[in-house]
Amino acid sequence: MGQGNARRGRNLVGGKGPPLPEGSLTEAPPVLERPKEPVRRIHFLYPPSFQELLHLVASLHQTLSGSPSLVMLDGLEEYLSGCPSPPMAAQLVALLLDTANHFSQKLGHLPVGCQLLVAMKCPGEAAEEAEYLSVTRRYFPAQVWLDSGVEEAAGSKSCGITKLVRACLSQPGTKDQEWLLQFDPQGDMKISALPLSPEKESGTSSEKERLPRAKAHSIVSGSQNEKSRIS
Repeated sequence: MGQGNARRGRNLVGGKGPPLPEGSLTEAPPVLERPKEPVRRIHFLYPPSFQELLHLVASLHQTLSGSPSLVMLDGLEEYLSGCPSPPMAAQLVALLLDTANHFSQKLGHLPVGCQLLVAMKCPGEAAEEAEYLSVTRRYFPAQVWLDSGVEEAAGSKSCGITKLVRACLSQPGTKDQEWLLQFDPQGDMKISALPLSPEKESGTSSEKERLPRAKAHSIVSGSQNEKSRIS
Protein backbone atom coordinates (compact mmCIF):
# COMPACT_ATOMS: atom_id res chain seq x y z
CA MET A 1 0.00 0.00 0.00
CA GLY A 2 1.30 3.42 -0.90
CA GLN A 3 0.20 6.72 0.55
CA GLY A 4 1.03 10.14 -0.89
CA ASN A 5 3.53 9.39 -3.65
CA ALA A 6 1.74 6.76 -5.74
CA ARG A 7 3.34 3.57 -6.89
CA ARG A 8 3.49 3.47 -10.65
CA GLY A 9 1.21 1.17 -12.64
CA ARG A 10 -1.57 0.58 -15.16
CA ASN A 11 -4.24 3.09 -14.28
CA LEU A 12 -5.04 5.66 -11.66
CA VAL A 13 -8.35 6.36 -10.04
CA GLY A 14 -8.31 9.35 -7.73
CA GLY A 15 -10.37 10.55 -4.83
CA LYS A 16 -10.29 10.88 -1.07
CA GLY A 17 -10.25 7.17 -0.37
CA PRO A 18 -8.52 3.87 -1.20
CA PRO A 19 -8.42 2.93 -4.91
CA LEU A 20 -7.84 -0.78 -5.42
CA PRO A 21 -6.27 -1.47 -8.86
CA GLU A 22 -4.86 -4.95 -9.43
CA GLY A 23 -1.85 -3.68 -11.37
CA SER A 24 0.56 -1.08 -10.10
CA LEU A 25 0.72 2.37 -11.70
CA THR A 26 2.97 2.98 -14.72
CA GLU A 27 2.27 6.67 -15.21
CA ALA A 28 0.84 9.31 -12.93
CA PRO A 29 -1.48 11.94 -14.43
CA PRO A 30 -0.18 15.54 -14.54
CA VAL A 31 -2.23 16.50 -11.48
CA LEU A 32 -0.17 14.11 -9.34
CA GLU A 33 3.11 15.58 -10.49
CA ARG A 34 2.25 18.71 -8.50
CA PRO A 35 2.03 17.56 -4.86
CA LYS A 36 -1.18 18.65 -3.21
CA GLU A 37 -2.39 17.85 0.27
CA PRO A 38 -5.62 16.06 -0.81
CA VAL A 39 -3.59 13.77 -3.08
CA ARG A 40 -1.29 12.86 -0.20
CA ARG A 41 -4.28 11.37 1.62
CA ILE A 42 -5.03 8.81 -1.11
CA HIS A 43 -4.29 5.19 -0.22
CA PHE A 44 -3.23 2.87 -3.07
CA LEU A 45 -3.77 -0.84 -2.42
CA TYR A 46 -2.68 -3.67 -4.73
CA PRO A 47 -4.19 -7.07 -3.91
CA PRO A 48 -2.75 -9.51 -6.50
CA SER A 49 -5.61 -12.04 -6.58
CA PHE A 50 -9.34 -12.39 -6.11
CA GLN A 51 -8.97 -14.09 -2.73
CA GLU A 52 -6.61 -11.39 -1.46
CA LEU A 53 -8.96 -8.67 -2.71
CA LEU A 54 -11.82 -10.39 -0.89
CA HIS A 55 -9.78 -10.49 2.33
CA LEU A 56 -8.68 -6.88 1.90
CA VAL A 57 -12.21 -5.55 1.42
CA ALA A 58 -13.45 -7.55 4.40
CA SER A 59 -10.79 -6.00 6.63
CA LEU A 60 -10.78 -2.38 5.38
CA HIS A 61 -12.84 -1.19 8.34
CA GLN A 62 -10.08 -2.48 10.64
CA THR A 63 -6.95 -1.58 8.67
CA LEU A 64 -7.71 2.01 7.65
CA SER A 65 -6.89 4.66 10.22
CA GLY A 66 -9.68 6.95 9.04
CA SER A 67 -12.99 6.79 7.18
CA PRO A 68 -12.72 7.49 3.42
CA SER A 69 -15.44 9.36 1.56
CA LEU A 70 -14.77 7.38 -1.61
CA VAL A 71 -13.70 3.78 -2.33
CA MET A 72 -12.73 2.93 -5.92
CA LEU A 73 -12.00 -0.48 -7.44
CA ASP A 74 -10.39 -0.56 -10.89
CA GLY A 75 -10.18 -3.58 -13.21
CA LEU A 76 -12.88 -5.75 -11.64
CA GLU A 77 -12.87 -8.05 -14.69
CA GLU A 78 -9.27 -9.07 -13.94
CA TYR A 79 -10.24 -10.22 -10.47
CA LEU A 80 -13.34 -12.01 -11.76
CA SER A 81 -11.10 -14.05 -14.06
CA GLY A 82 -9.72 -15.67 -10.91
CA CYS A 83 -13.09 -15.93 -9.17
CA PRO A 84 -14.15 -19.55 -8.51
CA SER A 85 -17.91 -19.03 -8.90
CA PRO A 86 -20.65 -16.39 -9.43
CA PRO A 87 -21.70 -16.62 -5.74
CA MET A 88 -18.16 -15.60 -4.77
CA ALA A 89 -18.39 -12.62 -7.13
CA ALA A 90 -21.65 -11.66 -5.43
CA GLN A 91 -19.93 -11.96 -2.04
CA LEU A 92 -17.19 -9.55 -3.14
CA VAL A 93 -19.68 -6.95 -4.33
CA ALA A 94 -21.76 -7.35 -1.17
CA LEU A 95 -18.62 -6.79 0.92
CA LEU A 96 -17.82 -3.64 -1.05
CA LEU A 97 -21.31 -2.29 -0.40
CA ASP A 98 -21.16 -3.23 3.28
CA THR A 99 -17.78 -1.52 3.60
CA ALA A 100 -19.08 1.68 1.98
CA ASN A 101 -22.10 1.55 4.29
CA HIS A 102 -19.85 1.14 7.34
CA PHE A 103 -17.78 4.18 6.44
CA SER A 104 -20.93 6.16 5.61
CA GLN A 105 -22.21 5.60 9.12
CA LYS A 106 -18.93 6.90 10.53
CA LEU A 107 -19.12 9.93 8.21
CA GLY A 108 -22.46 11.07 9.54
CA HIS A 109 -21.51 14.72 9.00
CA LEU A 110 -21.30 14.16 5.23
CA PRO A 111 -24.70 14.00 3.48
CA VAL A 112 -23.50 11.55 0.79
CA GLY A 113 -21.46 9.35 3.11
CA CYS A 114 -18.86 7.07 1.55
CA GLN A 115 -19.35 6.54 -2.17
CA LEU A 116 -18.35 3.38 -4.04
CA LEU A 117 -17.11 3.30 -7.64
CA VAL A 118 -16.23 0.11 -9.54
CA ALA A 119 -14.72 0.01 -13.05
CA MET A 120 -14.51 -2.97 -15.36
CA LYS A 121 -14.12 -3.86 -19.04
CA CYS A 122 -17.14 -5.50 -20.60
CA PRO A 123 -16.54 -9.24 -20.97
CA GLY A 124 -17.18 -11.27 -24.08
CA GLU A 125 -20.36 -13.17 -24.81
CA ALA A 126 -19.29 -16.44 -23.17
CA ALA A 127 -21.99 -17.79 -20.87
CA GLU A 128 -19.73 -17.81 -17.79
CA GLU A 129 -18.54 -14.22 -18.34
CA ALA A 130 -22.10 -13.03 -18.92
CA GLU A 131 -23.18 -14.71 -15.68
CA TYR A 132 -20.45 -12.95 -13.69
CA LEU A 133 -21.43 -9.61 -15.25
CA SER A 134 -25.10 -10.18 -14.46
CA VAL A 135 -24.32 -11.00 -10.83
CA THR A 136 -22.14 -7.95 -10.24
CA ARG A 137 -24.32 -5.45 -12.11
CA ARG A 138 -27.35 -6.47 -10.07
CA TYR A 139 -25.91 -4.53 -7.14
CA PHE A 140 -25.16 -1.32 -9.04
CA PRO A 141 -28.19 0.64 -10.27
CA ALA A 142 -26.18 3.50 -11.82
CA GLN A 143 -23.89 2.60 -14.72
CA VAL A 144 -21.70 4.52 -17.16
CA TRP A 145 -20.66 2.93 -20.47
CA LEU A 146 -17.50 4.30 -22.08
CA ASP A 147 -16.42 3.89 -25.71
CA SER A 148 -12.78 4.90 -25.99
CA GLY A 149 -12.14 3.44 -29.41
CA VAL A 150 -12.49 6.68 -31.39
CA GLU A 151 -9.68 9.07 -32.32
CA GLU A 152 -9.46 11.96 -34.72
CA ALA A 153 -6.38 13.55 -36.23
CA ALA A 154 -5.68 17.04 -34.99
CA GLY A 155 -5.67 19.98 -37.37
CA SER A 156 -2.59 21.10 -39.25
CA LYS A 157 -1.86 23.75 -36.64
CA SER A 158 -1.80 21.22 -33.81
CA CYS A 159 0.58 18.45 -32.86
CA GLY A 160 -0.64 15.03 -31.84
CA ILE A 161 -4.06 13.40 -31.72
CA THR A 162 -7.29 14.37 -30.02
CA LYS A 163 -8.81 11.35 -28.29
CA LEU A 164 -12.57 11.03 -28.10
CA VAL A 165 -14.51 9.08 -25.48
CA ARG A 166 -18.26 8.62 -25.58
CA ALA A 167 -19.98 8.18 -22.20
CA CYS A 168 -23.54 7.08 -21.48
CA LEU A 169 -25.08 7.22 -18.00
CA SER A 170 -27.93 4.81 -17.30
CA GLN A 171 -29.81 4.53 -14.01
CA PRO A 172 -33.33 3.46 -12.97
CA GLY A 173 -36.07 6.07 -13.04
CA THR A 174 -34.26 8.55 -15.30
CA LYS A 175 -33.55 8.93 -19.00
CA ASP A 176 -30.14 7.94 -20.27
CA GLN A 177 -27.64 10.77 -20.74
CA GLU A 178 -24.68 10.87 -23.13
CA TRP A 179 -21.56 13.03 -23.37
CA LEU A 180 -18.54 13.32 -25.63
CA LEU A 181 -15.19 13.75 -23.86
CA GLN A 182 -12.35 15.22 -25.93
CA PHE A 183 -8.73 15.05 -24.77
CA ASP A 184 -6.26 17.22 -26.67
CA PRO A 185 -2.53 16.37 -26.99
CA GLN A 186 -1.79 18.48 -23.88
CA GLY A 187 -4.22 16.42 -21.79
CA ASP A 188 -6.90 19.11 -21.46
CA MET A 189 -10.44 17.74 -21.45
CA LYS A 190 -13.61 19.19 -22.98
CA ILE A 191 -17.04 17.70 -22.25
CA SER A 192 -20.11 18.25 -24.42
CA ALA A 193 -23.60 16.76 -24.12
CA LEU A 194 -24.89 14.51 -26.91
CA PRO A 195 -28.53 14.11 -28.01
CA LEU A 196 -30.05 10.71 -27.33
CA SER A 197 -31.38 8.45 -30.05
CA PRO A 198 -35.21 8.08 -30.19
CA GLU A 199 -34.91 4.56 -28.75
CA LYS A 200 -32.91 5.73 -25.74
CA GLU A 201 -35.11 8.79 -25.33
CA SER A 202 -38.15 6.52 -24.98
CA GLY A 203 -36.27 3.98 -22.89
CA THR A 204 -36.79 1.15 -25.40
CA SER A 205 -33.16 0.53 -26.34
CA SER A 206 -31.83 -2.93 -25.56
CA GLU A 207 -28.86 -3.55 -23.29
CA LYS A 208 -26.80 -4.57 -26.30
CA GLU A 209 -27.57 -1.27 -28.02
CA ARG A 210 -26.24 0.62 -25.01
CA LEU A 211 -22.81 -0.85 -25.61
CA PRO A 212 -21.21 1.45 -28.19
CA ARG A 213 -18.83 -1.29 -29.34
CA ALA A 214 -16.78 -4.20 -28.04
CA LYS A 215 -14.12 -1.89 -26.59
CA ALA A 216 -16.60 -0.26 -24.23
CA HIS A 217 -15.77 -0.07 -20.55
CA SER A 218 -18.35 -0.21 -17.83
CA ILE A 219 -18.11 1.93 -14.73
CA VAL A 220 -20.69 1.02 -12.17
CA SER A 221 -21.36 3.01 -9.06
CA GLY A 222 -23.17 1.94 -5.94
CA SER A 223 -23.73 3.04 -2.38
CA GLN A 224 -25.66 1.95 0.62
CA ASN A 225 -28.80 3.92 -0.26
CA GLU A 226 -29.02 3.24 -4.03
CA LYS A 227 -28.80 6.99 -4.71
CA SER A 228 -25.52 6.45 -6.47
CA ARG A 229 -23.55 9.28 -8.00
CA ILE A 230 -20.74 9.38 -10.50
CA SER A 231 -18.69 12.53 -10.36
